[in-house]
Amino acid sequence: MKIRLKAPAGATTTGIYGKDGKEMAVGEVLDLENEPVGWVGRYDIISGGSTEGKTAVTNPAPAYAVAETSPGWFVINKDGEAVTKKLRQSDLEGFDTMSDEDKAAFADLHKVEA
Repeated sequence: MKIRLKAPAGATTTGIYGKDGKEMAVGEVLDLENEPVGWVGRYDIISGGSTEGKTAVTNPAPAYAVAETSPGWFVINKDGEAVTKKLRQSDLEGFDTMSDEDKAAFADLHKVEA
């Protein structure tokens, strides 16, 4: 596993000393067999290491998306299906910055009449 040394919060140096008694520099890369658990907060794992107990970061598709149906007219889609009546772009200003709950409420307010 490769790690890169860093200074812990509030410090400017690593506080880790080599066998020669000299302090190791911030940014120094070390290749180790095991994670140095005693150095918590003083290094970042660059490669290798255990993935046990870690969750992969993914970017799920957004539940709500704005789609243009014809020039100047838009609808809000949920999971690929239109859930609102046609709206002008000015009606949708700020929609992309809303929380998922607010988007759901907005879509319900402008839902397609049955």
